[in-house]
Amino acid sequence: IPFGANSSSQGCWHPRRYERAVLIVLDALRFDFALYDEKLAEEAASSGGNSTLPFYINKLPIMHDLLRDQPASSLLLRVRADPPTTTLQRLKALTTGTLPTFVDAGSNFLGQVIAEDNLIDQLTRNGKRIAFMGDDTWMLMYPDAMTESHAYPSLEVWDIHTVDNGVLDHLRPTLQRKDGSWDLLIAHFLGVDHAGHRYGPAHAAMADKLTQMNGVLADVIEDLDDDTVLFVIGDHGMDSKGDHGGDSENEVNAALFMYSKKPLFETSPEQRAELEDLLAAESQLELETSDPFVYMLGHRTTPQIDFVPTIAMLLGIPIPFGNLGTVIPEVFFTADNGDSPAWNLLKAVRTNALQIQTYIKEYSAQRMAAKLAITDLDELFTRAEAHFKEAARDPTLIKTAYLEYMKYNRRTLVAARKMWARFDNTLIVLGGLVLLLTFASMLTYIAVHVGVLAPSPPYWIMAVGTLVGSGLARAGVLARLLAIVEDTGDSALGPVHELVFGSAFGLTVSYLLAMWVENTSQARIVALPTPKVAFVLVLYLIHTVVPASDNLTLGEDNLTTWLLYAFGMVNFVGSYLMVKGNETRDRLVTLSLAFVALTYISSLSIICREEQESYCLSTLYSTPYSTVSAPYTICLLFLMIPVICLGLRQVLRSSENDRGMGFTLPQILLPVGLATGALYWGLDTLDNHHVMSDARVNFGDIKFWWARVALFSVSFACSFIWFSGPNCVGIDIVTTTPNIKAIPQLSEVPTQASKKLCIFGVANAIGSSYLVFLSVTYMIVVMLSKPLGGAVLGGGFLQILCLLEMLHLWRDKAAAPDATVENPRKSRLPAFLSRRRSAATTQSLASERPARPLSVAEHDRRTAGWTIFFLVPVYLLGARYFFATGHQNTLTSIQWDMGYIGMKHLNWTFSPLLVLINTLAGPILFGLAAPLFAVWKRPVVSGTEDRTGREVAFAVVAYLSMTCGSTVVATLLAGHFRRHLMVWRVFAPKFFFSALTLVTVDLALLVFGVPALAVTYSSFSKYLTGLRKLGISK
Repeated sequence: IPFGANSSSQGCWHPRRYERAVLIVLDALRFDFALYDEKLAEEAASSGGNSTLPFYINKLPIMHDLLRDQPASSLLLRVRADPPTTTLQRLKALTTGTLPTFVDAGSNFLGQVIAEDNLIDQLTRNGKRIAFMGDDTWMLMYPDAMTESHAYPSLEVWDIHTVDNGVLDHLRPTLQRKDGSWDLLIAHFLGVDHAGHRYGPAHAAMADKLTQMNGVLADVIEDLDDDTVLFVIGDHGMDSKGDHGGDSENEVNAALFMYSKKPLFETSPEQRAELEDLLAAESQLELETSDPFVYMLGHRTTPQIDFVPTIAMLLGIPIPFGNLGTVIPEVFFTADNGDSPAWNLLKAVRTNALQIQTYIKEYSAQRMAAKLAITDLDELFTRAEAHFKEAARDPTLIKTAYLEYMKYNRRTLVAARKMWARFDNTLIVLGGLVLLLTFASMLTYIAVHVGVLAPSPPYWIMAVGTLVGSGLARAGVLARLLAIVEDTGDSALGPVHELVFGSAFGLTVSYLLAMWVENTSQARIVALPTPKVAFVLVLYLIHTVVPASDNLTLGEDNLTTWLLYAFGMVNFVGSYLMVKGNETRDRLVTLSLAFVALTYISSLSIICREEQESYCLSTLYSTPYSTVSAPYTICLLFLMIPVICLGLRQVLRSSENDRGMGFTLPQILLPVGLATGALYWGLDTLDNHHVMSDARVNFGDIKFWWARVALFSVSFACSFIWFSGPNCVGIDIVTTTPNIKAIPQLSEVPTQASKKLCIFGVANAIGSSYLVFLSVTYMIVVMLSKPLGGAVLGGGFLQILCLLEMLHLWRDKAAAPDATVENPRKSRLPAFLSRRRSAATTQSLASERPARPLSVAEHDRRTAGWTIFFLVPVYLLGARYFFATGHQNTLTSIQWDMGYIGMKHLNWTFSPLLVLINTLAGPILFGLAAPLFAVWKRPVVSGTEDRTGREVAFAVVAYLSMTCGSTVVATLLAGHFRRHLMVWRVFAPKFFFSALTLVTVDLALLVFGVPALAVTYSSFSKYLTGLRKLGISK
């Protein structure tokens, strides 16, 4: 829009009222932070202090004083930000007047140069100079636009003061310069936002920071001249824990305070009544939305992007081309150039409407979908123009014309909000189809290729299918087919998408077709699941359909608890009904009850969603509205150390694997590592509670070096030591004496004692070694979890041990229904090369009564289904401990401060990794546990390697299939509910976290889990080879 156009033409020009502007951005300035509650102030004064006040209330009295003493020069508004409420997206909106989308939230961490027309470019294009200081996000957006800049790192959320102190060093000296070196001064403070992230709003640090900002505002106001207008604005709010990014009321409600030493608007009683009448009539407009545009809960309210046309027209520069905001009426309700306040306001609103109409016409011309969405807006604008012409002749019609323009502007914004939520249906369908085919292929692999005599996958057919699919995509066949089905002109579909989809489609479809043809030709019948498998599949399906309902998604944390209760109780009841042996039954009953009890304990660690706050009480932190851990949680971390180590030791002892690495890590290094992590969180808690803050002891520095030296060193040392020699087997000399009375057939055997060399732990060599690897993983994720989350995660590790022992007992009972599983520690006989106690062997002692050995096929038939029976609860535990470690399917639950463990500045290599491990600690730990259920207490001897490999493949693929299935459902339902009212609050975040979990768990299993199992097997093979060379074993 050309510079110099006036309000009577198709331009956006309006005479300026101010020569300069000061824009102070108080990051995360929630609206209620700016309010002043006189009743609370009186109560606090009568009680002799401010101790009864919330930490964020009445801390900015300068605004209240100015609103009371200079009502014509000051104005306070609630401004509602459009989600996502992340800083870069809100700054983009505050300079362009546009509506960033939810997907844009990812760019908050990398920044992006703003290409759209914006206030900064309009100012520099018209010869204005800009002085900037504060959050370096501005420099990422406008790298060459500032005349003077003092930028500071914005993502150091643990640092409350550095950026603010840097701004203060330059703010008043720049403001006091009278050399005309700036026309717009931007000062972006981050202290309020960082105090919220670190402590939450209900903390003394927030009170201190707001009090400091109150003094800053007082100083700035003192230095203002009559030709300068001040804007103090929050880019977004914060939730009760101090986080932001979503669309809850506390996150979208920010404050805007305006001040000028000359009156902002007319305040005579008659003119004030006229203005209030206009606003009251505007609040009654039918705008096809429930969003407030004038008042909300008794406070003046407006969209945040209304700031853009307001400051542009006050400074006399063109409104940015893509702006969708509307001027704030109060500041244009002035008598200028002989015009009445109402007429001056009407001209400003009309100029604003002309700009919006120009933009919408251009946008509609480029996008057919937009044209269809706003067909009725032209009629509204035409009607407003007609009323404007009538009002020019008859001033009594000014109100009618004003309301027509406001209706047009607001209806356009409402339509744009719907239009901006534009979904690429083509890519949604293609992505969902690829996920669905992948899930089907994984299920087919489990059904066809897992088993002793199962065929190998048809690799050559799959290769040909991939080549054909990619070739057709490159030839443009896919694009032409899609064009027949749907108009793809508004889609971002490109050659890369086509190639990826074509290859994936060819690979999966060729595999599925080959398996269908083979099964049809051989007349294979897929067996129905057994009752126990059907039961756990029902549990899995119940959890999988959670995204079908917003209420189910909101209550997913509770749902996972009840599903695990159901599994534990079924095991408990089944132990009494199906197990005859007293010892085996007692052990199963004990393990089942322990599993249920640990599930209940996990449910005590709670972090509430904003939608749950009316009935939910967060327990993860010291208070529901804080992000500081309670001191008692540190005690829990230390108490869990002996519990975990004792439980792990007992499980390893049950199979004679408390030797080698089974002794070194669980009994020495693991306690040291867990204590190191607990001590770090103890230092963190002392620092956050400001213990000994007046002394010379700086707990912040101590914990920084403790994390850098101790945490990382212990983690690396434990991992390195395990990979160096993971075997948990040992050799010892035992003294044996045959029991002639117990074994009459050995009556001729000499009764004297003999000493023999025995190998311990062979029957569970692979499983025990991998369990020790899993304990190292547990140690690392606990180090990176909040204290209460780490404590309950210890209960999750104990639940893994319970499930492993239950699996062993149930599987042994199925293989030998009348046998009782004994504890190897009850006898002095060593367990040797067999997982069954009755098969233990020595060179001088005959076995107990021999049992007919089972064939491989018979053994597999009897024990079929037990692995998947226990893998489903492992998957559910991963979901349960996602919530128990302090997370929800919301962006605000991400614990960003984890990225600063051992670092004073953001590190783009390690910080995202630390945050990812913290967020998905539960899914990672339990995902890595999946292979353990294929090898636990199962000996790997000569001739069983292929069988063991297939069992491991089954466990891995089955677990990944469950994760993939949940992601498929979340993806398809998010696409289905894309126009649902709760799409951005519920369905889109659920899809995001499901997809993130799928990718992370896949990588964890395939990059760490499977290789660790291979290292275990290789090390054990070398161990046996060494024994053979020494003549100890054959």
